[in-house]
Amino acid sequence: MKLCVVGSGYVGLVTAVGFAEMGHTVIGVDRDEKKIAMLAQGRSPIYEPGLEELLRRNMEGGRLSFTTDLGAGVSGSLFCFIAVG
Repeated sequence: MKLCVVGSGYVGLVTAVGFAEMGHTVIGVDRDEKKIAMLAQGRSPIYEPGLEELLRRNMEGGRLSFTTDLGAGVSGSLFCFIAVG
């Protein structure tokens, strides 16, 4: 199932990685270009034990990607989670 998670802070990023680890295709969306660039390199902007390893594994597996383009994230997604403060 394709999912979109808007916001890549503590709640959004952990949610996106968790759903990807469960086998779903997830697109994380954030307007912060620096954060998206960091995530695209497999580096987490937050610390959560084990998160960076799961992030990389799911990106390499093609289940997890990130963008600043909300339209691209929402397009074709069955569900969209909003995780912004």
